[in-house]
Amino acid sequence: MTIRAKVFLFALLAVGLVCLMGVHLYAGAQKGQYIREQLTAIQEQRDSYERLHSLAWPYLSMLAQTRRVEGSTALAQHELMQKVDSELALLEDSLSREERWLGERSEETERQEQRELREALRQWSEWAAARVRALPEGSSVGSTLEWFLYSQFEQTVGQRIKDMQEAENAEMDELRRRWNDNVHVSRQLALVFPAICLVLVLALAFAILTPLQRSLRGLMAVAERIGRGDFDIQLPPAGHDELGRLTHAFDRMARELRESLEEKQRLIRTEAEASEREARRYNALLEDTVRTRTAELAEANVRLQDSLQQLQSAQEQLLFADRLASVGRLAAGVGHEINNPLAYILSNLRYVHQELKEQPGAPSPEAREEMISALSEASEGAERVRLIVQDLRSLARPDDVALGPVDLAEVVRGSAKMARHEVRDKARLVEDCGGVPPVQANAARLGQVFLNLIINAAHAIPPGQAQENEIRVAARLSAPERVTVEVRDTGAGISPENLRRIFDPFFTTKPIGVGTGLGLSVCHRIITALGGEIRVESEPGRGTCFFITLPVAERSGDAGPPSSDQSAA
Repeated sequence: MTIRAKVFLFALLAVGLVCLMGVHLYAGAQKGQYIREQLTAIQEQRDSYERLHSLAWPYLSMLAQTRRVEGSTALAQHELMQKVDSELALLEDSLSREERWLGERSEETERQEQRELREALRQWSEWAAARVRALPEGSSVGSTLEWFLYSQFEQTVGQRIKDMQEAENAEMDELRRRWNDNVHVSRQLALVFPAICLVLVLALAFAILTPLQRSLRGLMAVAERIGRGDFDIQLPPAGHDELGRLTHAFDRMARELRESLEEKQRLIRTEAEASEREARRYNALLEDTVRTRTAELAEANVRLQDSLQQLQSAQEQLLFADRLASVGRLAAGVGHEINNPLAYILSNLRYVHQELKEQPGAPSPEAREEMISALSEASEGAERVRLIVQDLRSLARPDDVALGPVDLAEVVRGSAKMARHEVRDKARLVEDCGGVPPVQANAARLGQVFLNLIINAAHAIPPGQAQENEIRVAARLSAPERVTVEVRDTGAGISPENLRRIFDPFFTTKPIGVGTGLGLSVCHRIITALGGEIRVESEPGRGTCFFITLPVAERSGDAGPPSSDQSAA
């Protein structure tokens, strides 16, 4: 017999034993369920008979009450028969559930007994009502009559009900005995059957595995000898199963290996000298090739270093060019911002000059106060011009790559001031960046990012509805040691096909002359270089929101010096 047949026989025996055990367990459980349900039905029948038996005294009390109020006894009879019919309906339901276990003759007998019981109850109720109605006018139902009527009930109907209850009790006792017998048999089988199955399985496994292990140990010993190079082996004769075929294969393999080894030894001896000469020539050629390739790689590395430096320089110039482009776009607005304070500076200076020319002597106290007030207003206007120019210088000067703690609220405030001229006719600019820790960044580069995003948001909103639109810049602590800034607008939004390309260099949907397509690409590069992330969410017609996540600056005890842009600000 082959190993496959033995394994199949073992599996078939195990599966058969498991299936047999499962069938027995299922049959036992099904039988137990049938007995339990039958016991439940019999208990319900007993309860119904008990309730029928207890209807006598309430019915007699109702007859006595009807007699006292000189009413009709038909209502009491009707209510009694309704209760009897209700209990008989419950009995009929429980009997119908017993149809799967009891014979039709037994169930028909019980139904006939129920009909006879109903008829007996009806006759007794009519007889009792007739006795009550036969009493003289004005007399009441006494306890003697009630006890007489109840005695007649017990002798006729009550005895019948007790007989039926005793029959049900006997049937319940029989079912309990059968249930106990079923449980006892199941326990015995649960102990004996697994032991028999275990013995059979172990015997079959031992009969299969013992010769298999013996053959495998012999083959492993032969394989170890072949592995050590000993091909002079002689295997014992084997059977006709898989192990026998494997033994013949090992024998043939050893013989062929021995012949191959002898042939290779002859070839090795004849080719050894030729191979040695060829190896020396090949080694010399390989050394020359390695020297040539090393020189070429060194030259290519130098060219790559030069190209990398040129690319880094071009990227820095691109950042600075985008910043200068932003300055150019803001030139008109900044000119308007500077023009207002310059106007009242010049006006106040002309007033003071005129007053000093018209008063050759010391001015009066009133004139002196007016000139001091005019000079104070001129000083405030000059300070405002200085701050505007300082903001422009921080944006226009070349990059300072130093990083340090940066106050987001201060950077956003500066960018919002520079973009105010672009925004004020289109939307309300709301800043909500307080209460967050400083971030590790470069103030000038971060200001360039916020300025580009605010100007892009303003370009996405049509002018003339400033109170209905909003550009909101809000910052929050989104995760441990991470701050997220949201730049959200209520503009036209970005279509899905353009949303995937907005960070590509030179990609823009603006008209020619309005945008260069570098703003968002530069923003992406700056945020990535600062160790942060930038992403965008947008729907056409529902606005756009940019999310910028930056690392929180180190604590004051461990943080390095602040960036030069922040210090200058």
